[in-house]
Amino acid sequence: MYKHLPLPIRFAGPHKRVLYAVFALLWLSGALWLGFHYFLRAPGEFGATAHPLEIWWLRLHGLMGFAMLVAAGSVLPIHTRRAWHLHKNRSTGFLLQTVLLWLSLTGYALYYFATDANAAWLPLLHWVVGLALPLMLVLHIQRGRAAPQTVFKPVSAPDTYLNPPASPTPFSVASQPNTACSAERKNHASPQTETGASGDPHHTLVQRPR
Repeated sequence: MYKHLPLPIRFAGPHKRVLYAVFALLWLSGALWLGFHYFLRAPGEFGATAHPLEIWWLRLHGLMGFAMLVAAGSVLPIHTRRAWHLHKNRSTGFLLQTVLLWLSLTGYALYYFATDANAAWLPLLHWVVGLALPLMLVLHIQRGRAAPQTVFKPVSAPDTYLNPPASPTPFSVASQPNTACSAERKNHASPQTETGASGDPHHTLVQRPR
C-alpha cells in the first residue's frame, strides 16, 4: 500500500555537477569571446585585429553548445517530465528551456547564415539573451528548492487491512450455544404430574405441553 507524498525531482550529485559545469563553460566561453572581440582587440599594421585567443573562445563556445544540447536532453525525460506532471516550478522551467532553444536557433543562424547584411543585429539576438542565462538558471534553482518535494513511499496499512476479523467457520457456529433453541426446549419440557384434588395419588392430572 502506497501513500502519495512530495516526489523528489532533484538531480543526483554527479549529474548535477556535469550540468553546472556545462552551463558554466558555455556562458564563460561566450562572455570571454565578447570581451576579447569588442574590448581586447590587438593592434596591427592596418589597425586593430582580432586577439589570438578570440578564435579559441569561439571554438570552446561552439563545443559547449553541443554539450548543452546533450545536457538538456538528459533533463527532459525525468526532471522536466516529473516536474511538469506535478505542476512544480513550471514557469521558470519553461522559460529556461525556451531560452535554451532560442540560443540554439540563433547560434545555428550565426554559424550558417551570418552575412554583412545581418551582422549588426543577428549577433545581438544571441548574446544579449545569452548573458542573461545565469539569472534565469539561478531563479529556476531557487524556486525549485523553495518548493516542497514529493515522493511515493510505502506506509503501514491500517490494522483492519492487515488483520481482518476472522470469519466464522461451520465448526465455530455449531459449537456456539443457541439461546433461542434453548428457550424453546424449556417450553417443551417433559409432562409434569400433579396429584388430583381428591388427594388420590392414582388420580393424576396430566399437564400437556403447550
